[in-house]
Amino acid sequence: MPATPSEIIEANRNLGRRFFQEQDQLHGGPADNFCAPVYTARLAGYPAMDLSGHKQFAAAWYSAFPDTHHTIEDVMADSNGATVRFTIRGTHKGAFNGVGPTGKSITVGGIAMMRVQAGKVVDLWAQFDQAGMLQQLGLRPGQ
Repeated sequence: MPATPSEIIEANRNLGRRFFQEQDQLHGGPADNFCAPVYTARLAGYPAMDLSGHKQFAAAWYSAFPDTHHTIEDVMADSNGATVRFTIRGTHKGAFNGVGPTGKSITVGGIAMMRVQAGKVVDLWAQFDQAGMLQQLGLRPGQ
């Protein structure tokens, strides 16, 4: 029996939440089982990347911020996907984007929109407070 519209919306809401929780558990990702074979991630400030590219980016991130944790603040969903508002917390213990470890902690907000088809993320658009992160790391003067 096909899923009802409310079941699809709830499944998309759960997928949005689990997408980031699983990355924290893997210390990388995203997990293959959450992504469509044709997957594109668009992270603000970076070129569009396929699943392999996103995994490379995530591996570099979690290497630099090994205690990264996403706190899911809110998830809104409809039959086409989900939007997730989150806070990232972590400690800068390794090099990232050419910047050596500072030992400083970050707490930055972000938002991700996911287009979902057949229960898998096809497209991800994400943005987080990069300026705030640089300021917390002491790499950008305060306002």
